[in-house]
Formats: sequence, C-alpha cells, structure tokens
Amino acid sequence: MTEESLTFIEKRDKEKYPKENLFVNAAIQYFGRKIEQEKIVGKLEDIQDKLERIERMLEEKAVRKNMVSDKVERKELFGKPDYLK
Repeated sequence: MTEESLTFIEKRDKEKYPKENLFVNAAIQYFGRKIEQEKIVGKLEDIQDKLERIERMLEEKAVRKNMVSDKVERKELFGKPDYLK
C-alpha cells in the first residue's frame, strides 16, 4: 500500500470503523458501487444517443412525407389531365 493509503486508513473514523479491515472493506464496496454507477451512466448515455438518432430519423421521414404529400396536393389542385377524365 502507498503511504497515502496508509495515512487515509489511520485518519478513519475509529468509532465507525474500529478495525482497519472494516474500513478497507467499506472503501472497496464504495468504489465498487461507483464503478457500477459509471457503467450505468455510460449505458444511459448510449441509450440517449440512440434515441436522438431515432428522433432525427423520424424528423427526416416526416419532412420527406410532407414533401410527398405536398406533391399529391398540388396534383389535386391542378386536377386530372383531360385524357384521364
């Protein structure tokens, strides 16, 4: 262990952690939870990125659909050609 780690252990709350191993175990559990939380945050960021891509795709499809419906509306405004009547 490094000197810094040993100093940290010595400065622990001795009422809460009367033995060094209790303090070390609590620290390991804390860092384990922190690592797990970082993994979860990473997964959530990936999900957010995917949702943003899906949203962009839906917006692009909506724009294309509007463009197609505009063409249909223009055809309806001008009516059918005489040879189709």
